Amino acid sequence: MSVYTDLRGPELEDFLSRYNVGQLLDFVGIADGIENSNYFVTTDQGRFVLTLFEHEQDNHGLHYCLALMAYLSEQAIPSARPMCDVSRNYLGTLKNKPTALVERLRGASVSSPSLGQCQIIGTTLATMHVAAQSYPAFRKNERGRDWHVETAAQIRDHLPAADQALLDTELAFLQAFDFGRCPQGVIHADLFRDNVLFEGSRLSGLIDFYYAHNGSLLYDLAVTVCDWCFNSDAVFEEAKAHALVGAYATTRVVAVNETEAWLPCLRSAGLRFWLSRLKDRLYPRGGQLTHIKDPDPFKAILQACHRDTELLLSVWH
Repeated sequence: MSVYTDLRGPELEDFLSRYNVGQLLDFVGIADGIENSNYFVTTDQGRFVLTLFEHEQDNHGLHYCLALMAYLSEQAIPSARPMCDVSRNYLGTLKNKPTALVERLRGASVSSPSLGQCQIIGTTLATMHVAAQSYPAFRKNERGRDWHVETAAQIRDHLPAADQALLDTELAFLQAFDFGRCPQGVIHADLFRDNVLFEGSRLSGLIDFYYAHNGSLLYDLAVTVCDWCFNSDAVFEEAKAHALVGAYATTRVVAVNETEAWLPCLRSAGLRFWLSRLKDRLYPRGGQLTHIKDPDPFKAILQACHRDTELLLSVWH
């Protein structure tokens, strides 16, 4: 949620005039994240998050995500609700960029989740997967196999030989694995700790659905485990993983063929975020506030998938 597009007060006031959200009081850029320009916006009627989408080529994906957030909110899933303008559109335009205004939920992300918070996120993710089965729209995975190959080609020559070998191994493995054999549905695909808000022990909201698409439900769980259950040194925290996965499996029945795909899902998640962060490090974008995340923890996760196979599989035993 870095800031690449600078806003002035009159520009924002003009944009907000299309919404029934009151008069602008204050706004400030958000430094976290890497993809879009984000601002906290306060009016005399509420608190909101304004997002200017910097790199979205197809508005279909944005409409999918914003309508999904509204749908989940109606299904009692704690998702931030997008605001409609006076023409009942979720997506607007500001400075010639697609823009959304979303309610700002209370709470804060956690840096070191407790076992109880891991259980809560496991239950919530499974509940979301079940509730979203009735969501009618479809969006393909824009960071699937083609994206992996294209991004790897951009960054491979910048890597040391050992990292090139790891990259080649993971690409070959994932090209051969059929994720379509696992149950599919709507997935968040980026449910990191900074996209979940807590007020104490209560989960108050899920945010940043802009990578959401139709894909493997177990892959979504793997993405979540990669961030919630590995510590800052990329060491697997077995107790947290058992808590999270156990709570998930209690809420949604996980098929045998899904558990057999657990390591491939972890490897796919690790490769995706290793590649994306390497690309951001090698090809940084200009902006007022930017935050480049470290790719090394996800390289370490990939290495753990080779080294600690039995430990990672133990969450299903």
